[in-house]
Amino acid sequence: MNDKKEKQFIFPENISSDYGVFLGLSLKELAVYVLPVFVVCLIFLFLPPHSLKWIFIKLAISIFILTILLAVLTSKPVKSRNNIRLTDYLKMKSSYNKRQHRFFIVKRKDIHGKGGMF
Repeated sequence: MNDKKEKQFIFPENISSDYGVFLGLSLKELAVYVLPVFVVCLIFLFLPPHSLKWIFIKLAISIFILTILLAVLTSKPVKSRNNIRLTDYLKMKSSYNKRQHRFFIVKRKDIHGKGGMF
């Protein structure tokens, strides 16, 4: 009789299948989220006026926008789960708040005792 048990592989929930290329972001996330904003910021920098003062102002605005974007994409609000990012967390919270909730109410006790006419 062959009573061998097969080995079970348990993968923890905090493992992500993505390869972090830059700041833990995958190539797809970089191409979808960061690259379009970066291109818009570059176009914004090359629009007139071209005085030194305006170039520094536009550069500061562009760096601020890119910093906010990278902060939102890379922040992880749940310390014990490294694969949950802020956007995933907000989506989960939103879907939880939108779904129907069921509340169970305890029945009232009979005031007059068990049964009876009145």
